[in-house]
Amino acid sequence: MSNHCLNCGAHLTTHQKFCATCGQNANTHRFTFRDLFHDFLHNFLHAEKGLLKLLKGLTLRPGKTAAEFIEGRRKTYFNPFAFLGLCIAVMVFMNSWIKPYDPPVEPDPRVMARMPDEKTKDLYILSMKRIAGIQDYSNKNLNILSIVVTPYFAFCLWLFFRRRNRNMAEIAVAYILFTAFSNLLVTLLISPWLGGLRQTPVYYVVFWSGIFLQNMYFAWGFKGFFNYRSAGSFIKILAVLCLAGVVGFILLIGTLFLYVYHGETFEVLKYFG
Repeated sequence: MSNHCLNCGAHLTTHQKFCATCGQNANTHRFTFRDLFHDFLHNFLHAEKGLLKLLKGLTLRPGKTAAEFIEGRRKTYFNPFAFLGLCIAVMVFMNSWIKPYDPPVEPDPRVMARMPDEKTKDLYILSMKRIAGIQDYSNKNLNILSIVVTPYFAFCLWLFFRRRNRNMAEIAVAYILFTAFSNLLVTLLISPWLGGLRQTPVYYVVFWSGIFLQNMYFAWGFKGFFNYRSAGSFIKILAVLCLAGVVGFILLIGTLFLYVYHGETFEVLKYFG
């Protein structure tokens, strides 16, 4: 045992167990495999307890779980942002292995056959490259992008349900919890099916079914989070989520359309048939 703190250098008395300056254990020694195993087990079990409670809560009573965390039970549950990071790590690993998304689009020979000259064909190829770039970026970052839209959905929910005494920040935390957990479920339960159904007509049926089920989960979660009890409130929250999703989707598609077909590339649209 050293007579000074190995972390901050403060003086330690003979019977002092912790540093009064930084709080580090005074009995700090060289690592052994026994120490490594003990520290790993202690920290893993401590984190696992809160993680299991959070997973159980988000499975059986998501709204109440999010509300309890918001209202002060911070030690009971695993930290939402740490949980989000853990879910994203699992999703990135699974998606890189399963590859559940359709490959990027390529120029259609039938469309190119309608074009009168090489300049028009080059513009068409350029537009397809832009679309392929958007697809590639969204496929690689879809889980992160679903979190980026949190402020937008939090604002929409606050706008319609502001009388339920939840501010936008609290709604955003609940949204992050529901998003991380539902994305994890989709990755584990639906993405394997998507990986096997790529480039088939059934692919988009499964894909949009997953999106719909996620919205159902969100509506169920926010019903408990806003402390509603009636079935009508579930329909109302689902309608608000769908409306916000449709409006956001239209704005996004409009922006991407202008990016892909701005300038001279706009001329290629009349050859699509």
